Amino acid sequence: MSSQHNEPNNPYANQGQSGYQQQPNGYYQSSAQQPNGYYQPGAQQPYPGYINTPQQLEGAQLAQTSMILGIISLFVVGIILGPIAIVKANRAEREFNTAATVGKVTGWIGTIFGILGALYIVFLIIVLFTAASAGYSEFYDYM
Repeated sequence: MSSQHNEPNNPYANQGQSGYQQQPNGYYQSSAQQPNGYYQPGAQQPYPGYINTPQQLEGAQLAQTSMILGIISLFVVGIILGPIAIVKANRAEREFNTAATVGKVTGWIGTIFGILGALYIVFLIIVLFTAASAGYSEFYDYM
């Protein structure tokens, strides 16, 4: 079971139903695509869920971008990157019907961490000024 160039053939490939056509070089090409590689609407796709259209590709890119921004927002500048991740995830789900749950969840967690970090910094500044003003007033009382 090998081709003329001693390359093994796929015994499970059924050319009539698989959606692939064997090329003269021994490789398989999807019958759902034109020879130049562009998507052909209405043709049977070989694998369900496989990204074939530019719209699906853009939705997947938005979902991936939201996931990356959400993960980064857990550690750095979550108050800025978290909301951006949430907006991109919502756009991917609304406009392109692509699941972006990871981007949403990590975006929300990063936003919450960012808000808590900002509140902690404000609290430290208030404590620092309160302690400094109390220390100076006691110092002037003794002079």
